[in-house]
Amino acid sequence: MTHPRSRRSSVRAVFEGLVQEFAVSPTLHDELWAALWNRRYDDVDEPMWSVDSAYRGIVVFARTLDAQTSLIGLDTLASFVVLRASGTPPPVGSRVRMLPDSADRWRFSDVRALGLGIELRFEDTTPIADATWIETLRDGVGRLARLIEARRGQVAAQRGQLGALTEPPTVEAVWREKTTAIGESVAAATDFTAEEQRALARARAKGARTGDEEEHRIVRARRQRFAARRDGELARFRENEWPSIYARVAAARRKYEQYREEVVKLEDALNRLRELETRAARAPELLDDLKRAEFPVRALALDSTRLDDPVYAHELLLSIELLNAAISQRAASRAAHFSAYRAPTAGPSVIPPRP
Repeated sequence: MTHPRSRRSSVRAVFEGLVQEFAVSPTLHDELWAALWNRRYDDVDEPMWSVDSAYRGIVVFARTLDAQTSLIGLDTLASFVVLRASGTPPPVGSRVRMLPDSADRWRFSDVRALGLGIELRFEDTTPIADATWIETLRDGVGRLARLIEARRGQVAAQRGQLGALTEPPTVEAVWREKTTAIGESVAAATDFTAEEQRALARARAKGARTGDEEEHRIVRARRQRFAARRDGELARFRENEWPSIYARVAAARRKYEQYREEVVKLEDALNRLRELETRAARAPELLDDLKRAEFPVRALALDSTRLDDPVYAHELLLSIELLNAAISQRAASRAAHFSAYRAPTAGPSVIPPRP
């Protein structure tokens, strides 16, 4: 059996529940309803709390109820969910995942926060006459694109100066190669003598029963001769030749590791710059969408002098992407009338036209 994740509710019901627990202003009802209306929903949903529940969406409404609790309106693109959350809420327009906290409370997780001091107010229905913030962001994106191009050229030049370096063998590989060569040389030098080979032939001619003992004695003597000679050669090699070989191979490995570390660092920087360049190239199109949507941005604090900082550059592009993602995708026909719970807390009911 599938359990429902949320239940249909109303702004009035949510507000009446809050009044019983918190000292909230009556205007909260109308502000929450205006945000709901601007997101093109008929009414709200309330989450069904369980330990394995989770909600993903865009924060479109946030109000502090007390020091530990905030009221969050979350647009999941399928419903407008109202939650009571613990902790400081991220800015409106941020993408979040809401997970269960204490009973009937939720906590923020996987937050992709809106930056640049951008203030969104989906509950404000006043038309925005000043859209200079879009041009401010557009100028910032243009400056960032030029900085990325210049920086990418510098990093590419540094990578070209490094050239290509073939990976040298490891110390272990050189040791195996040298000791194997010594073993092969000793094996050739301590092979069966002509007399031993004739004795082996005579022993094998006697048959398995009578010749085995003689054959084993000859083979054992040859093995002992090989082991003694090999151990002596290895000891001499380890004491006289290996120290200089080790130093040379280790130095070559250190040089290569430093080279590889620098190459990886530059390649990672180039990949990050390419990613930023791709996002910066797409940003003007996103800003055009925001301009057409007459987005309710009320404040912006962009510092163009900080755009050479990769973290700040990412914040600029991420903020534009989050703003674009927050544009309501619901058609006007999806929510064509007010809910019966629309009655305001004071004064007559006013039904504005759908945009």
